[in-house]
Amino acid sequence: MKSATRLAVCSIVTALSVVLLFLGGITFVLAYTMPMIVGLFMIMLNRTFGKSSAWITYAATSALSFILVSDKECMLMYVMLFGFYPMVHEELGKIRMKLLRITLKLLIFNVLLVAVQLILVFVFGIPFLEEGEGQWMIALFAVLMNILFLFYDRIITVFTKLYETKIENKIKKYFK
Repeated sequence: MKSATRLAVCSIVTALSVVLLFLGGITFVLAYTMPMIVGLFMIMLNRTFGKSSAWITYAATSALSFILVSDKECMLMYVMLFGFYPMVHEELGKIRMKLLRITLKLLIFNVLLVAVQLILVFVFGIPFLEEGEGQWMIALFAVLMNILFLFYDRIITVFTKLYETKIENKIKKYFK
């Protein structure tokens, strides 16, 4: 595949990703769903153009979103969680013991989720809880985010299989 084609596609995906992350600032729900959707683009890049193209696109999107995306929570959710996770998902899937694999995935996710929240509070000065909300909100948030992450993990598996069987050959043929 021509490097100019690869560069053009990666640039378009980067631009589209930054726009979608920018739109993630519209509502609270989009601050979590847009990074997940944008992360799915990495599957296409990883499968079609290789790991290096996917990682470079992830890095470019992360840098541009840091500058251009006003919703820092949305940006950090992409940079620290959902942007790179689809690329390491395949490697984590090679762990044979299902319980160990799921535990490791949840451990990585929870450590990075705590890191995102700490950066939001201590670097950007964005409070985690509004005035009057109790500690139970932290527990509810953690439980809901873990459920959402397990759902996202399953979506990545299904999307990857769908991409491999239905879309990949058509895209590779188009970009020859």
